[in-house]
Amino acid sequence: MDRMSGLADETLNVIMGFNGAKEDARVLTLAKRFRNLHTIVGSLNFDDINDFHGTFSEFVSERLGLLEDNQFVRRFSLKARAILDPADIAQWLRDVLKRGVVDVSLHIHGNNGAPLPLELFNSSSVGMLRLGRHLVISEVPATAALPALETLVLDSVRFHAFGDCAFQAFLSACPTLKDLTINGWFWETWRWGGMLSNNSLQRLTITRRMQGGFDGLDYQEISFQTPSLRYLDYTNFVPDAYTVVNLESLEEAKLYLQVVEDREWFGELLEDPDRLSSNPTNLIEGIKNVKSLTLSSSSTFQVCL
Repeated sequence: MDRMSGLADETLNVIMGFNGAKEDARVLTLAKRFRNLHTIVGSLNFDDINDFHGTFSEFVSERLGLLEDNQFVRRFSLKARAILDPADIAQWLRDVLKRGVVDVSLHIHGNNGAPLPLELFNSSSVGMLRLGRHLVISEVPATAALPALETLVLDSVRFHAFGDCAFQAFLSACPTLKDLTINGWFWETWRWGGMLSNNSLQRLTITRRMQGGFDGLDYQEISFQTPSLRYLDYTNFVPDAYTVVNLESLEEAKLYLQVVEDREWFGELLEDPDRLSSNPTNLIEGIKNVKSLTLSSSSTFQVCL
């Protein structure tokens, strides 16, 4: 008899909860007893940089296929540098979502325009969600509900809906959201309604590579309807206007802003490029009562004058 077979069920459950995906797969093939008692999988972490037999997709599918119907997954992480089949990604997500996953992290390079499974937007268990990179979200179901989601990270995700605003529909489905991070927010390339609204949000971090320049032609307005927000870290180009700015609870703000004046490099395409000049007035007015304000560049200081 091996040493693990002599351990109590409670002890084995604790040990298995700390295993990674590869270790879990090995143990689950050893004995039926382990599969029966192992009702909670601590983490399933898949990274195509690691060694595995066959293709990466085959490895992930095989590992998830070892899960029993009564098993729960606490955390699911998927990292892939190569392009994956969107159908595989959707099926993997369904497999962990039906097992009450709490923490989901996708770091994949695009979804070829294929929609994410609608089940991802209707989960009562997911409390932390990280999505990236270069995913395109074009549809959020009208019935979307993520009542447990408190932390959302969007890394170079683009919303591109032709009907209702998918971005705002996403935020509206998160009534307990506390922390939102948007990395690589090239808002001028989004097809959206220009509104960032959530009543429960307390921390908001928005960043982009300023060296990449600005990539927009159309007139754009942005609104912040976040009455519970206490912390704002905001790096971006200033749009043509901030229509609504509700930051009444804001205590700390860190700003790195750059104004796009006249967009002269688009002058040949526009009859009146001056009408597209940035206007930060309402944003500056909205943060005037903060207790702590950090301006990260001379251009930001000039914007705030």
